[in-house]
Amino acid sequence: MTSLHTLDLIAIGIYFVVLVWIGLRVAQKERGSGESESFLAADRNMNLVQTTASTAATDLGGGFSIAMGGLGFTLGISGSWLIAISGLSVVLVSFLMVPKVKRWADRVKGLTTGDLFEARFDRRTGTVAAIVIGIAWFTFVGGQIIAGAKLLQATIAIDLTIAVIVSGAVILAYTAAGGLKAVIYTDVFQMVVLLIGIVFIAAPIGLYTVGGWGGIVEHFSANEETRSLVDWGAIGWKKVIGWFFAIFPVWFISIAAMQRIVAARDEKTARRAFFLTGVPIEWPLFAIGSTLIGLLARMLMPDLQDPELATPMLIMELLPVGLAGIVIAAYIAAVMSTADSVLMGPVAIVTNDIYRKYLRPDATEKSIVLVARSATLVLGVLGIAIAYLVPNVLDLILYAYTFGSAGLFFPMLGLLFWQRTTARGAFWSMLGGGFSALAWVAFDEPFGLSASYLGWVVSLPLLVIVSLLTEHSPEEDLDMFQ
Repeated sequence: MTSLHTLDLIAIGIYFVVLVWIGLRVAQKERGSGESESFLAADRNMNLVQTTASTAATDLGGGFSIAMGGLGFTLGISGSWLIAISGLSVVLVSFLMVPKVKRWADRVKGLTTGDLFEARFDRRTGTVAAIVIGIAWFTFVGGQIIAGAKLLQATIAIDLTIAVIVSGAVILAYTAAGGLKAVIYTDVFQMVVLLIGIVFIAAPIGLYTVGGWGGIVEHFSANEETRSLVDWGAIGWKKVIGWFFAIFPVWFISIAAMQRIVAARDEKTARRAFFLTGVPIEWPLFAIGSTLIGLLARMLMPDLQDPELATPMLIMELLPVGLAGIVIAAYIAAVMSTADSVLMGPVAIVTNDIYRKYLRPDATEKSIVLVARSATLVLGVLGIAIAYLVPNVLDLILYAYTFGSAGLFFPMLGLLFWQRTTARGAFWSMLGGGFSALAWVAFDEPFGLSASYLGWVVSLPLLVIVSLLTEHSPEEDLDMFQ
């Protein structure tokens, strides 16, 4: 099957209707007292399945779902080490970061990265951290929605503008209606269908079609040019180390990770959810399963023009009518699930760190929810419009993300693990690391050195030196993470 059947299109339509219905049901159920906690923190009562599925869906959705099929198609089975590195990173974070942040969040009802930095240091440092991370994550919103729209365009063969409108409307509808709780509920639905469809249905059917792993090895080993595709170590250790330093720090500054920790029922649930996201969901299930899909596509569809479409195209080729539509819908929705998560981060920052702290400290429950819903719609539409109408926004995305990752990583480590870190040390480390990284990008990253790495080279010494040369301010809470 090279195109979707009418039954598949109906299945996709029903799937998206269900997502919107979930958001509306959450909004209806949570109306009234405590609605803002539901919208921004999912009532801090998500169970292990909900927290795990949402954490996994957010991480695997936007980039990895698309990238892994492409890596399997171009690099072969060794591309699976990318998700393995991500899985290792999540496991490390489950021990190093999750317990401390969860205890803090439950004790003071903290919501955002800005809250965290303000509680440990002072309001100035917290506000800068909130703005930096909010802008960095906002720039991804439109790009993620458009990525889902392009998959919709490729599989259903509709105009890209219509696909953007449809995918954007679905995400904004359930996110604006139900907030973080709706996002987490839909993530569970999407992650279950995606894992079952790709790992437990598409990959086994594909392996059966080509004669198992032995058939894949025999096929690619016959040609010197493709032999590396079945070599687990083909990418080399330098690439693996590079992937680790690119992925691991992101978990410490991720808005989505912060919100899942906050939303979890308790510390034990949060810690286990992150661990299970790393093992077994990311590795070995998704890492090997998604890479195998790319390899199978390379074997069965060698003339595929865009490797990143390997997964949806192979699903359309292998799965029966109806089931293909459901799995394609889950695949597209999982890609878009990162969009709702990166959108909820800036929404929480606008609502909590700007509106509630500076504009209306005495805000009522009703006004907080109204601002949160309005921010969801405004930021969502603005993100889509910028990404769709201004191609050069990709440069802005790079700048914003580079500033965030270079500026916040070491201040976050100092906040969690080094009591001698001062507010001034964290403040200047953020600004120095972030702006030096931006300057490095402006010079086109000389010597091939990543701007984020350069930012760390500046950020860490600033954190240490300024902290050692300055005293703690009266606002600091030195015992918060001891």
